[in-house]
Amino acid sequence: MSWSDVIAARSLADHAESPYLSLCDHLAVIRASGEEAGHYLQGQLSCDLREVDQGAHLTGMHLSLKGRGLVSVRIVRDGEDYLMLCPTGQQDAVIKALMKYRLRAKVEFSVDQDCVVFGLAGALPGTSPAPGQCQPTEHGLWLRYPHSEHALVITPSAQADSAWAALSAERAITTANGWKLADIEAGEGQIYPGAEDLFLPQVLNYDVTGGVNFKKGCYTGQEVVARMHFKGKLKQRMQRIDYSANRPLEAGDVLRDADGKAAGEVVSSASAPHGYSALAVLRRDTDGTLFKDEQPLDSRLAALPYSLPWKD
Repeated sequence: MSWSDVIAARSLADHAESPYLSLCDHLAVIRASGEEAGHYLQGQLSCDLREVDQGAHLTGMHLSLKGRGLVSVRIVRDGEDYLMLCPTGQQDAVIKALMKYRLRAKVEFSVDQDCVVFGLAGALPGTSPAPGQCQPTEHGLWLRYPHSEHALVITPSAQADSAWAALSAERAITTANGWKLADIEAGEGQIYPGAEDLFLPQVLNYDVTGGVNFKKGCYTGQEVVARMHFKGKLKQRMQRIDYSANRPLEAGDVLRDADGKAAGEVVSSASAPHGYSALAVLRRDTDGTLFKDEQPLDSRLAALPYSLPWKD
């Protein structure tokens, strides 16, 4: 069954046991081209493009002047260009945000309709790139996650059928929900619609995953981010929760504790075998017992694949 047949059949599972392959149609691909693309993006994103130029793929935010994320992307080098993955539906907002300061810079942004994105969870082949690195293969450009056995594959549409056939062998197949769950398990957060202008990069643990660099120099919102890193203490960080209440959560939803006080905001959520899982920015003292609109979520804190660097 080809990936296009799978879309038509709508027969993918929402989630599956690892290893599995996901059709990531919830992600759009933006191409940045032009001789000044890298230099320009270095001044617009929180991550360090020099690491991307050396073979890494990184999450990064474009920030408001208050240092909060307006949009986020996962960025990788593709020849002389850069590819940026963002949630489908946000591509126009991402391009508009990045164009704001372009002036005469020699850089162009366009939605790349020729790219198809797949996600592989678990049992990655031995030929996979090192954690956090990217690597071109016969099936497309592989982006291996830094803290988990997960990888994204960006492939041209002309190769998508053959790539899907090869990658789906001996794997379950899932919808985009399966990959949203994989992102939650990997502790990889992005700015989804509804959560714009809420989070500093380090609040989404980008200081752990490489999505913010405190030595790269100036970029929009950098002063606020640096001040918090060097002089402040974060009272909230992104954590994972699992919950059994039968209600999806949306990005930006406010969660409360048992006393009715605001405990944090939702980053992303996905259905899971046990109910639901979510990434949420929560106070450090939150015990995981959370409510939405005064209704209990029957929730608990769950582990991330990395440690959170709280400052005492």
